[in-house]
Amino acid sequence: MSAAPIVVVGLGPGRWDDLTLAARVALESASVIVCRTTRHPTVDTLRARQPHLRIESFDALYDGAQSFASLYASMAEQLVARATNARAETGDAPAVVYAVPGHPLIGEESVRQLRQLAAAREVPVTIVPGLSFIEPVCAALELDPLDRHLQVLDATLLADLDAAAVMGVVLPTQPVLVAQVYNRRLASAVKLALGEVYADEWQVAVVRSAGIDAEQVVEWLPLFELDRGVPADHLTTVYVPPLDPPGAVRVPEGLRHVVARLRAPDGCPWDREQTHQSLRRYVLEEAYEVAEILDAWEGTPEQTEHLVEELGDLLLQVYLQAEVAHGEGLFHIGDVFAAICVKLIRRHPHVFGDAQVRDAAQVLQNWEILKRAERAERGEDLAAESQLRGIPRSAPALYQAYELSRKAAQVGFAWPDPTGALTKVVEEARELAAAQRQTDAQHTSDEMGDLLFAMATLARHLSIEPEDALRAANARFRHRFETMEQRARDQQRELASFTLDEWLARWQEAKRAPGDA
Repeated sequence: MSAAPIVVVGLGPGRWDDLTLAARVALESASVIVCRTTRHPTVDTLRARQPHLRIESFDALYDGAQSFASLYASMAEQLVARATNARAETGDAPAVVYAVPGHPLIGEESVRQLRQLAAAREVPVTIVPGLSFIEPVCAALELDPLDRHLQVLDATLLADLDAAAVMGVVLPTQPVLVAQVYNRRLASAVKLALGEVYADEWQVAVVRSAGIDAEQVVEWLPLFELDRGVPADHLTTVYVPPLDPPGAVRVPEGLRHVVARLRAPDGCPWDREQTHQSLRRYVLEEAYEVAEILDAWEGTPEQTEHLVEELGDLLLQVYLQAEVAHGEGLFHIGDVFAAICVKLIRRHPHVFGDAQVRDAAQVLQNWEILKRAERAERGEDLAAESQLRGIPRSAPALYQAYELSRKAAQVGFAWPDPTGALTKVVEEARELAAAQRQTDAQHTSDEMGDLLFAMATLARHLSIEPEDALRAANARFRHRFETMEQRARDQQRELASFTLDEWLARWQEAKRAPGDA
């Protein structure tokens, strides 16, 4: 037996005269009405006009709900259950009338969840439109909602978002209406959420009882006073004017605008001259500066501030490269976002699909399998490719040597144990010495390269990352040399005045100094 239908009626913004004719008929012909909340002027008028009408509500749920998401899910579940049980009990039950403020399909999360659940349970739902809160709020603010693409957000959902999610939802270069800011606690949560995007002093408007004649109030105040100003209630909406793009400094759109402005015809001469090739060095430099912070990472406030700054510098290089490409008609920053998002989703079927993995090792194995499948789809000849594919030629030379040795070893081209690799190092050192005695600069350079490659191969046999080992050695050298410099200053000695024996003696002292690793 099918369920009784659910009729969702929009109560409009508050005045009885603003009800649609269809809404009045639905309300006046019902024997029982379930309201999301009875805190609405139209409900008060309905009670006065029909004193014998049975009116129920979900008001009691608000105090005990753990979150607004669970609150609306509970409303939807109860309404669907009521429709199902009513038909089962009577066989021909009247519709369940559910009344909500405004228009049922505008800013009404409970209706969205109800329609979704009802469709899954095969419960019919009919929508009776009502005037939404948007029209009277826009009238109160003399605002055209199509100008600069007005956003409409639900305060109860905004309050549940974390900082990163807020920046993905709120577009500060467009005007924003935040509806259902119905108490001071929610106003505080909305203030904190908006504070992730806007400055504390940004002026916002609080609109109460929009369209209800003498009760309408519009008050402008700085964002940080949002929970201290006009008391919030169930008819409160917050309007946030748009930021000019240069002011949207906490979202991607702000950086995109700044970079585009720098590259514009009347922008910065230096930025306008840059090409993909000229910017290459800065991509590497900024990446190394980020890596330098991470190498010594302890999470101190100073490091955190420095990391934020350097990540911004690195991100700037991505936007600059994209802006150069956009100017050449190749691609723009949206293509960059799309490429990495599609790749991550496709290569994580255990997260975004139904695949199962045992551990991180299997994740990496699947990653390589998926990469090969993608290349095969692009028509690449996998059978003819080199085993050494995938090692960037622009990567640091020591890293390349290690990776080349590692990949060659995967197919058997390797010493069976560290002894053979160490013997090779000794052999290359002797050849370097012989070349140096011959005063052949190119031969000497070649033999030095062979020796360094042999050292990287030995490091692999010893399970040592040569980049890490050399980086640590560099840090030790830097610390010891700077210690010697400081002692020379203490003695008022010029560094160039030291003899070799003095240098060696001071080197040994520096090795024993506090802080030497």
